[in-house]
Amino acid sequence: MSEIRLSTQIRQQWQQRKLVLLLLLACVLTALAVVQMAHLNRQLTIQQDQNYQQRDQLDTEWRNLLLEQRALAEHSRVEEIARRQLNMERPSGNRDITVRQP
Repeated sequence: MSEIRLSTQIRQQWQQRKLVLLLLLACVLTALAVVQMAHLNRQLTIQQDQNYQQRDQLDTEWRNLLLEQRALAEHSRVEEIARRQLNMERPSGNRDITVRQP
């Protein structure tokens, strides 16, 4: 008979404490979700910082390439290469030919 009373008491205790246990479980799950979100937030912040660093490196490289392109396309340099490597020279006034479109 004591076994019946014990199981009845356990059932009654469970029914009385069910809400408290459910709230405790909800608190634990919420705490785990907060920890997970904080971890994801840290990872995304680190990734964002890495992306900013990469952007800055690419921007610096782009500026250097623009400077190099300007230096290589400079008129005096092109003229010097044409003279030295291709044996070209600037035509004199009487050798200039003007082409007009009809």
